Amino acid sequence: MGALSFTKLAAAAVLVALCYGQASPFREETKTCHPDCPKHGNCNGETGQCDCPFGLTGPTCTERLLPACHPSTNDTTTPFYGFEYPKNCACYRQLRALPGVCPDLMFPGPGRQDFGPCLYEAASQKTLLCYHYTDRPEAEQLSDSPPLDHPGIDWRNSKPWPSMEEVILPRDQWPKEVKTSDGGVWRPLKDCPDNCNFRGWCELWRVDLGPTCNCHGYYEGQRCQRAEPYHCYRNCSGVGQCVRGWCHCQPGYWGHGCTRRKAYVSSAGWLPNHANMKVYVYDLPENVVHRREVNDRWSSIDVIYLAEIVFMEQLLSDWSVRTENPWEASIFVIPTYTYWYTGNGNGPYPIFDRVSHYLQQTSPFWNATRGRNHVLFATNDLGVCKLEWAPPLLQHSIKVVHYGLSTRRPYGRPSNNSAPHAGSLADEAMPLPGHRFPGMANFSAVAIEMEHRSCYRPEKDVVFPNFLEQRWVLSTKYKRNSLVSSLPDGSRIVTRQPDDPVRNITFYFTGSNRVGEMEYSLGVRQTIYEMFGPGGKHHANGSHPRPDYLVAHATHSAVEDLQRAKFCLAPSGLGWGVRLAGAMLAGCVPVIIQDHVYQALWDVLPYDDFSIRMSRHDLHRIVEILDLVTPEELLRLQEGVAKWRSAFHWHYDLGGLAYNFTVLSLKQKVLHLRSQDYRRLRHVHRLRS
Repeated sequence: MGALSFTKLAAAAVLVALCYGQASPFREETKTCHPDCPKHGNCNGETGQCDCPFGLTGPTCTERLLPACHPSTNDTTTPFYGFEYPKNCACYRQLRALPGVCPDLMFPGPGRQDFGPCLYEAASQKTLLCYHYTDRPEAEQLSDSPPLDHPGIDWRNSKPWPSMEEVILPRDQWPKEVKTSDGGVWRPLKDCPDNCNFRGWCELWRVDLGPTCNCHGYYEGQRCQRAEPYHCYRNCSGVGQCVRGWCHCQPGYWGHGCTRRKAYVSSAGWLPNHANMKVYVYDLPENVVHRREVNDRWSSIDVIYLAEIVFMEQLLSDWSVRTENPWEASIFVIPTYTYWYTGNGNGPYPIFDRVSHYLQQTSPFWNATRGRNHVLFATNDLGVCKLEWAPPLLQHSIKVVHYGLSTRRPYGRPSNNSAPHAGSLADEAMPLPGHRFPGMANFSAVAIEMEHRSCYRPEKDVVFPNFLEQRWVLSTKYKRNSLVSSLPDGSRIVTRQPDDPVRNITFYFTGSNRVGEMEYSLGVRQTIYEMFGPGGKHHANGSHPRPDYLVAHATHSAVEDLQRAKFCLAPSGLGWGVRLAGAMLAGCVPVIIQDHVYQALWDVLPYDDFSIRMSRHDLHRIVEILDLVTPEELLRLQEGVAKWRSAFHWHYDLGGLAYNFTVLSLKQKVLHLRSQDYRRLRHVHRLRS
């Protein structure tokens, strides 16, 4: 057969395939970058841009974003921008000038805004000690830690917030000594071995030891010579090197954990797969969001807040769910390292604002739905509370949180300035301060306001389980106390091991109790301590003592005690609480008393199979209510705990299914979007051509 005839047949085959819907509208098309990009960066085959570590930019990652924050002219250094030790004044000016560092977020709601004004601590300070080289031009200013009496510098006070100001200090006010927060004395960088490899600062703690290096985040060693690789997703998949939480990948790889190799274009525009929902993960530039330090030091993160990171670790390698092709994706996940910016106390809105504006300017997929199928995480204590006051740009996306507090009435933002202020419907529903529930202390106005915040939208957002350490899962006492057996029909039953004692604690709770602060746990913890503490009705010396109820302040044997209890209280704290997951992993039936708070994975798990739910109205009768639970009903609930406990932990190598159920919940939200909100996606046609 001739070449021409073959070509005609091939063209005809393609035409037939298109007619019958068999040919894919997607094809691989990887873009190229500057040939020198791989030296310091990763060539992003999707954008054709050179992805760089934080502080470097340009087609070869050799241009400095914050040049005065670098400690050296060495082209491999990255900037340090905290105020643990003095920096060059130009460093703080450059940091403050970064777009979106201190976003102008308008929250007209009552009370404080629950988030800091800037993304970095230094930019939020009102006074910072800094130095300026008088014999160098602006482009050559460095944060290289000179001696205090260096003849070519002057000392200044920098005031980055609310607007940038600098005041030159008179010579009699120049520092004679600068102490750091750990009690050390700051020394010139040259006094330490190898200049700490320009990855730390020099300190003197003890004269007999001499100056030593205090390393910046993600570096260790006496000279800060060792980069710790486990701070990168998937340890860079074995094809990259971890640089301050960012993977420098081998050529051909890019993205989080060096997991990207393919890029796609579409002849049909955005065409999400409706038969098999796929998740696309954004690879945002490090200069937009990165796994940052906290004031020059390692980010000190309690493990209970790590669910966002663990979720991403599993998603990045789950190609049954994930896709590299955004044109077929239904869900768009945005890794933001949110907790690195918020800590447990602040809200995520400044980092959400920065990321959302970036995607609004660069992503056709964000603009097609105005972010409604895009996913942002907030594992901090209060999650995305005060959502009703947030700008519309920050409201549309799917929020994955631990705190599911939801107002009883819907809220709406005004469409014009003459409309009632946002959240007015919720305000009208607020009760007056004072007595509200039997047996409870009076509620203050602050407590009532916090209870009526909008922190979760059940039709749109996801509540997912918090992270707990492996010791909660590896503990053997639950297995010794209970025997889980599978029946031929696939059902499971829980029975007692014949040689082990029964659970001899009827009800268990230990934890903090802020007397008089009814906003903490919505008043539940305080009431429990009133009932079972000294002078309480059910205390050992009370009118109705219940020694089988163990209520006390936190102990070191919490895991073991939970495993001896039948029922365990699951209250909130100042935001979400950790005790629901703890009870489930210990085999204890959780008693959930959190009014108006949706629990983790409530939309995909049968809570009535493994938990008891009570309102604050009935809290004063908790003993009476639990006494009515029959042994048969308790056994059924314990069976449910055994069946569903794996949904509350993240250790997939030990059977954890928290990731799987979170993905399932996300898919449920996209189904809601398609069935309820699809009519509002007015911009989808822009990706159809």
